[in-house]
Amino acid sequence: MDDFRNNYTPASHGDDDMQPQQPSAEQNAQSQQPAQEQAAPQYEEPRTPYQTPVQHPEYQPPQAAFDAAQQQDTAGGAPQPPKPKKRHGKAVVIGLCSVAAACLLFAGGAVIGHLVSGDNGAAVSASAAAGDTPTVQISSTPELDPDNYDVVNGLAGEEIYKKVSPSIVSVISTTASGMGSGSGVIMSTDGYIITNQHVIADADQVTVQLSDGSQLQAEIVGQDEQSDLAVLKVEPESELTAAEFGDSDQLQPGEYAYAIGSPGGVQFANTITGGRISAINRDVTINDRVMTLIQTDASINPGNSGGALINKYGQVVGITSAKLSSSAFGEASIEGMGFAIPINTAKEIVDELIANGYVAGRPSLGITGTNLSAQRAAYMNVPQGVYVYSVDERAHAASEGLLAGDIITAVNGDEITTMDEINAVKEEMKAGDKLNITVYRMSAGQFIDLTITLTDAHDLSEDNGSTQQAEQQAPQEGQGENGYSQYDQNPFSYFFGW
Repeated sequence: MDDFRNNYTPASHGDDDMQPQQPSAEQNAQSQQPAQEQAAPQYEEPRTPYQTPVQHPEYQPPQAAFDAAQQQDTAGGAPQPPKPKKRHGKAVVIGLCSVAAACLLFAGGAVIGHLVSGDNGAAVSASAAAGDTPTVQISSTPELDPDNYDVVNGLAGEEIYKKVSPSIVSVISTTASGMGSGSGVIMSTDGYIITNQHVIADADQVTVQLSDGSQLQAEIVGQDEQSDLAVLKVEPESELTAAEFGDSDQLQPGEYAYAIGSPGGVQFANTITGGRISAINRDVTINDRVMTLIQTDASINPGNSGGALINKYGQVVGITSAKLSSSAFGEASIEGMGFAIPINTAKEIVDELIANGYVAGRPSLGITGTNLSAQRAAYMNVPQGVYVYSVDERAHAASEGLLAGDIITAVNGDEITTMDEINAVKEEMKAGDKLNITVYRMSAGQFIDLTITLTDAHDLSEDNGSTQQAEQQAPQEGQGENGYSQYDQNPFSYFFGW
């Protein structure tokens, strides 16, 4: 870091030089050429190969933000960042369908569950007592009678279906854009259901269809966009069949796995597919976040989101959430690459969603911004780092000196160039901890060291009001050497909720 400070010499820092020189008309014409020559995809986000949305065919996603960005890009200017998605609390009822990703954080709740492991390893369902909140209970590997059990391959597929299918539901969401559907897993006999957050995001109404075809209106207890997990609550007339959850840390690549959900919608509800555990602890980048997921070749399709990944003992070990499709690699055919959130990861999030309606204590800087590529930084004559587009006035960072327009170049003494590097440090901390950052302040032409107190991300949600410092115009970049395609990282990607 010291070497960079000593060697970096800005050209000038007068008021006229606070904004980079605008490219000439000829440069603008050149920068437009790749966007004009390449046909615009139909709402296909140009991010990483693994960020492949998998949505129910009936769902029509809003395209206004995407179309606006395309028009601005074609016009040669930097697109403005889209508004952050609204995060809702316990009392909101919402819904949607697609396929995305997962993460984890600390969670809590009352110690009363829906599964109690017996001496023989079988799970016994139990409703939560009045006034208590259920938590996800992880059962140990069952000790089964070897005379009635294949110790290599596990339970027969028909036995697994008979055991787990009554615990799997279809989740139907109605939004302003139409209807979509996904899947869910019953976690307690009194009606708590786990699903993906993207299945129920932005819905006006959520309905759950049980395995017997009956339907119940659902309330959203809590949802967490970062981990892509949500909890619903229905009021059944009689006890539901709760799933038995297994220890996802015990999974081994090569063992049998099954998925049950509603691929293609409720007309194919409670479909079972089978395969193997392809990999564990697979880091997958989705929505600009790196998620650690289970990989399986059990078929996962649109509508499976929020359903169950099941081990050979008939225990739910994951919440199916994503797949890799052929569009990630052009015309190449991609099959059998599905992903699920490990249940050991999901447990902490789900328990806290039930207890609080949100995940508390998650650290946030309270900024929006964008990564500056080396080419872009050179064009602006500034150091490479994370350009701060705005700072939320409710965040500690606003009162501790961080300004919109700053470029974060180091965290805790280590140089950084991307938000992923900041997150790698921040995610090992909690709200209230101190983060030492170095910023390059373009208005002063100098580096400044700041100590920032991390804010609880929930305190910055739109449910608590949204106030930000004056936003800075995103700096424009000259013509890139190759431009960018739908398979590259969009140089104008913005990140929210840091």
